[in-house]
Amino acid sequence: MLEMAAASDSDPFGDLPDELLWRVLSFLSVEDALQTCVLNTRWRDLWRRLTSLLFVFDGPTFPRYNRFKQLVKLVICLRGDSPLIRCEIDACPDDEPENTFTNTRLLIDYALACKAEELVVRAAHIQYALPVFDVPLSLISQHLKTLHLEGVNLNHSALKFSGCLVLEDLRIQLCNIRACEISSMSLKRLCIADYCSLPDIVRLRICAPGLILLQLEDFEGLTPFLENMPLLETAHVNLEDGCHDHCRSNQGVCDNIVCGCHAYPVKEGVLLNGLSNAAKLDLIALPKMFLYRWDLKWCPIFGKLKTLLLNEWFTTVDLVCILRHSPVLEILTLQLDNTEEQQEPKKQ
Repeated sequence: MLEMAAASDSDPFGDLPDELLWRVLSFLSVEDALQTCVLNTRWRDLWRRLTSLLFVFDGPTFPRYNRFKQLVKLVICLRGDSPLIRCEIDACPDDEPENTFTNTRLLIDYALACKAEELVVRAAHIQYALPVFDVPLSLISQHLKTLHLEGVNLNHSALKFSGCLVLEDLRIQLCNIRACEISSMSLKRLCIADYCSLPDIVRLRICAPGLILLQLEDFEGLTPFLENMPLLETAHVNLEDGCHDHCRSNQGVCDNIVCGCHAYPVKEGVLLNGLSNAAKLDLIALPKMFLYRWDLKWCPIFGKLKTLLLNEWFTTVDLVCILRHSPVLEILTLQLDNTEEQQEPKKQ
C-alpha cells in the first residue's frame, strides 16, 4: 500500500487525524515505521514526532550489523531530540570486535537523551548460552520511570539507580546479576524472575524503602537480602531448585563450607524482616529450603498482614509462629502437594 500511495502521490489515510496515525505507527517496528516517510511531508513529520520507537526484530528479520548501524544512525539523524515516551531495543552485536554492542549502547544513550519514560533492553534473541551484553551502569535520567532488562549482563559491583530520580518500575528477567547491591530511593515495583542468575558467594542486598510490590522467583543463587521496606503492600517469593539456600547433605548444617547452609547470616535474617510490612504475602518454597524457617527464629512481626499464602515448606511450629505474629491476618491459604487445600478467614 505504501508503494501504491507513493506512486500515485495520494494519501489514502489523509483524512485520518494525527493522533490515530501516531497510534498505528507506535505498533510498527522502527524499520517499518520509517518507510512511511516516503509518502509525503506530513508522514515524515508524523514519524519524527513519534513517541514510541521499537527496535524489535524476530529471528529471521534480525538485521546484520551494518544494517542495524545504518538504521540507528538514520533514526537519530532524522528524529533529532524529539521527546520519547517508550523505547524498546533488541540488542544487536557488532561484527568486530566480537561481543561488543556499540550501536545498542548508542541507542540507550539516545533514548535517555530524548527523555524516554520507559526503556526496554532485550538481548534474549541473541544465540548465546549466557547473556553477553553488559548494560552500562551510567543510566542517568530525570524522566525514566520504567526499566525492563531481559537476557543481559548486570556485571557491576553495585546497581545504584541514584541517577534515575523517578524510576518506579524495574523488571529483570533472564539476566546475569553479579552485583552485591540494588538500590533506589524512588522504586515502587521490582520483579526479578525467569531464571536470573544471582551471586552465590555474597548475597545481593536490595535497598528500596519506597517499594510497594516485590516479585522474586525462578532465580539461581543465594536469596537476596531485603532491607526494610516500610511501604511494602504485596510480595510474591518462590524459592525453587535454583535457590542455593538449602543443605546439600540435608543435615541442616554440614561440614561442607561452600554449602548453602553456611551462607546464612549470623546476626540477622534474610527475607522475612524486609517483608514484615506487607499486607499480602505469598511465601512458596520447596520443602528442602530452610530460609523461611530460619528467618522465623528472628520473630518478625507481620503487623499489617491480612492475606497469606503458604505451601508445604512449613512445619506446625512454623505455622504457629507466623499466626502468633500476624495480629490482623484475615485469610490464610495453604497449598499442600501443589493443590490448594485450605482457605480460612480469621475468626472474629
